[in-house]
Amino acid sequence: MGVVSILTHSFTDGYNREFSRVFGGGLERYVLDLCSVIRGLGHIPEVHQLSYFEAFQTRTEQIDVYGYAYDMNDVPEAFARMAAAARGPVIYASCLWQPIAYKPGSLGICHGINWDRPALPLEIKQQVAEHIQLALDGLVRIVSVDSHFQTFCRAACTFADPGQVVLIPNAVDTSYFTPAPPRRTFEHEQEEEWLAAWKKDLASHEDHSEAVISGLNAPSSVGERNDGNGMVRADRSEVTVIAEELDSPNIRQGMAGHQPNVLTGNHLKEQEDETTTAIHVSPSRPLRILYPRRISMERGIIPMMLAADRLLGAFPDLEVEFAGELVEGSTVGRSFRYWHRTHPHADRIIQRTYDFRDIREAYHQADIAVIPTVFSEGTSYACLEAMSCGLPVVASNVGGLNDLIQDGFNGLLVPPGEEALTAALVRLVQDRAERERLGIYARETALSYDISHWRRRWSTVLESFLAEAGLKEGIRG
Repeated sequence: MGVVSILTHSFTDGYNREFSRVFGGGLERYVLDLCSVIRGLGHIPEVHQLSYFEAFQTRTEQIDVYGYAYDMNDVPEAFARMAAAARGPVIYASCLWQPIAYKPGSLGICHGINWDRPALPLEIKQQVAEHIQLALDGLVRIVSVDSHFQTFCRAACTFADPGQVVLIPNAVDTSYFTPAPPRRTFEHEQEEEWLAAWKKDLASHEDHSEAVISGLNAPSSVGERNDGNGMVRADRSEVTVIAEELDSPNIRQGMAGHQPNVLTGNHLKEQEDETTTAIHVSPSRPLRILYPRRISMERGIIPMMLAADRLLGAFPDLEVEFAGELVEGSTVGRSFRYWHRTHPHADRIIQRTYDFRDIREAYHQADIAVIPTVFSEGTSYACLEAMSCGLPVVASNVGGLNDLIQDGFNGLLVPPGEEALTAALVRLVQDRAERERLGIYARETALSYDISHWRRRWSTVLESFLAEAGLKEGIRG
């Protein structure tokens, strides 16, 4: 039995000083599952991580965790200190895009390409390729969660061993993340009456669906003005202020103005009056859209907030849940809190933070899941969990999401941004049959990503790695 040391930028919540709690993100979940595999092989995992505040030491989930204060401009130096303090063979679980001096004989993990932000300067992207080359030169093997990093290495770097980059997609426990049991919302004597009303509403919906969808291309009459060039522009809103505060060129481009025939924000009053009969989405309970992600820029929170503005204004029987971690005091966190607090439909916006073990409840209460990533994505845990629960998923065609979703078969893939996202959500809100069909195939797809496959593949990699490391480090099996 020996110690295996995992080095990462995040595991327990070093963002909010809750050092004894595992942060609710995909990387952190991955590290937790990897510790379980290491323990299953008879070894003791330990985690070394960065801390946004002071250094710390804690124990959680039966894992010793060491936090290191660091200079944000010198991440490689912090990783050097972590490697020096490690008690066993080292696994670099993040930050391979940094110019790290790797401890010889170590293993690395890439959780997805995070330098795919379109506005990132070309020279930085070129530097990242150089840093990835350092990882290929310095690590015995790199495990990738999606095919895109593997392709990047082949296209932008050189390495002799074709097996050096191993593809092990992220996974989901399909025996736990199961479709929700049928909901019974009516007494038996009401069901026939409801069914007849639903069929009538569905027929009406089909008659009006084309008109409602075309409403996305009709100019709004409230809160817009003509700029003198025939262009209709929206008045400043809370989300506009958020986007300006975040100062992202991409966001400014999406927020600056809308083309003449584009539905805008909550400015739908006149069209709501015309289409109300066609857009009641459920006679029994509100239809719920779930955003099961961290509330952060790269995870697409701004496009999601903009889409929520438009959807909540257009569909009175709709609610949106944001089920993800939020870093209190951050610009994004403060902006989201303000947006939620002042929103005209705040009563239909839900924000909760779930533990890993409780998040299934959110999927079971939802009808549609949204993964609107803007950049930096692997094979998303949230996407896999939603699919395993039989939910139709609308996802951006970013990173490893392309490995999971086949557009129109088991979900909908859209370009990152608000316009395409909103249109896809409108499509699913209005089409119950398509939601159900996509959800069925989503569940079937998820079964091939069951965590049992992931554990078996990782066990094979670790057994080989630890056998070699054990000889070099004197660890006894």
